[in-house]
Amino acid sequence: MAHRLAGHAQPTAAVLVASAGLLALSCGETPPPVPATISLAVVNARIWTGNPSIPWAEALAVVDGRIVATGSSDAIRLLASEENIVDARRRLVLPGFIDSYTQVLDLDAVPGRLPLGGIRSRRQLVTSVRTATATRPNDDWIRGHDWDQRLWGGTLPDRAWIDPVTPDHPVWLKHRDKQVGLANSVALSRARIVAGLRGADRGPDETLTGILSGPAMRQLEASLPTMSTAGVDRALDAALTEAATRGITSAYHVGEWDDLDLFLRARSEGRLTVRIYAAVPLGEWLRLDRAIGVGTFGGDDGRGDDRFRVGLVHANLDGTLASATAAFDAPYQDSRGEHAASSSGPKTIWPLALSADAANLQIVVGAVGDQANRTALDLAEHLLEREGPRDRRFRVAHAQHIHPPDIARFATQRALASLLPFSALHDGRWVDQQIGPQRGRTSFPVRGLLDAGAQVSFGSGRLNEGSPIDGIYAAVTRRTLDGLHPRGWWPAQRVTVEQALRAYTTGAAYAGFDETRVGALGVGHLADFVMVDRDLLTVAPTDIPTVRVVLTVVGGEIVLDRRPRTRP
Repeated sequence: MAHRLAGHAQPTAAVLVASAGLLALSCGETPPPVPATISLAVVNARIWTGNPSIPWAEALAVVDGRIVATGSSDAIRLLASEENIVDARRRLVLPGFIDSYTQVLDLDAVPGRLPLGGIRSRRQLVTSVRTATATRPNDDWIRGHDWDQRLWGGTLPDRAWIDPVTPDHPVWLKHRDKQVGLANSVALSRARIVAGLRGADRGPDETLTGILSGPAMRQLEASLPTMSTAGVDRALDAALTEAATRGITSAYHVGEWDDLDLFLRARSEGRLTVRIYAAVPLGEWLRLDRAIGVGTFGGDDGRGDDRFRVGLVHANLDGTLASATAAFDAPYQDSRGEHAASSSGPKTIWPLALSADAANLQIVVGAVGDQANRTALDLAEHLLEREGPRDRRFRVAHAQHIHPPDIARFATQRALASLLPFSALHDGRWVDQQIGPQRGRTSFPVRGLLDAGAQVSFGSGRLNEGSPIDGIYAAVTRRTLDGLHPRGWWPAQRVTVEQALRAYTTGAAYAGFDETRVGALGVGHLADFVMVDRDLLTVAPTDIPTVRVVLTVVGGEIVLDRRPRTRP
């Protein structure tokens, strides 16, 4: 046969005719008419398929949102009309990126909120808040996000810093890890936060410092004005647009029950341009199970469809390194964390996890410290012993700091590791200081997990926190944001670009029970793919952040197109 064309499952009659025509063409006969069913074709590309058996192709064709053929450009061109052909001009085409652990919509970071991630001193924080009050009416809430006290030496902020410049405005500024925040006196009064309330931090004189966590933080946030439905929808649309620019075609959202209504509304209105697999808190497992049973989310199994589905529950076993609430076996080594925090374990999460597992719901637990990761692995072992073997794909998110002997347990206990690689560039600046270099050796241990045979996927934690290309750069180089590790922070844990790509594609698809539909570019897969302007597999590792997504396709529909236009 003169033109190579891969076979396809359950092909349409039009495609079969075209395939027969290719054979006729090789014998010098006239080709048949171009079939009208081909909605999109990509030719003249370098397509990394994600399939080790057939790793490369140069063209593909799409019918009804699925890939029906891959092969040579000459062959695919004969299947599609000219207006439906995308000439890749030898650019790299990849399976759409899958963010396997994220918050699709971060309402703390919508326009109008103060971005504090770059604040590096008390003076800068105060100046930022003062400037915000100048443009807001009295009594308007000033809300900010992403401050990190480690950037200015580790001293937690105090309401005394901002009270003098905010006498008429309530202020609520959330930490980067979202587990604590700073409120001024006006906000504390509005929310009726008093000394003695659990989670309300007090200073040496027993007065409130304004630092809130746990119940006190939830009480304050309950007093915040709510965003309108239209406002939330606009924020979601903006987040989906941002996902397209990052090449994200599927996202596993870790959120609250109310988020389900948001996604259902977007799906019904045709606005959901990213495939969502949504997780609700573990404590809501029974509510979720009942909703699935009555068909709330649609689909043959009651769990949704190709665009939006449920079936995942989440819980955290500890906190974060930034707030010194991650659970470790040994104490922290800096002044901010004198003792190792304790992991939530058998008494709190395990009974709920057993019930959710018995209902055939997938479980993902967040574990940062080595103690929490061991607790997660013990839970995986307990589920296996108690409920027996089945394809449950129990997941451990973060998997950030792991005691060396426990790395192999991820494979033996069949626990899937969902890491946040970009966080290594951020937290890597302080890990050795906070918990010591010995534990730093197996922090974010991507290479160790892969070498042990564990299933690894990558995510962001928040959709606006490091794109997949940033994550690939992080996993490949481990060059922390302070520039102090040009050869990589603990370089033994670096991985190859292809390994990182698999963690964002095939590995992530497996983590969501979706490997037969997404994560690879083969016949029968959903047509989710991205095109980048430079070849990720050949550029210098330090140049990876300069690579841009220029085309994003979800289900055969172009949702982002910023390819350079050629003059007629």
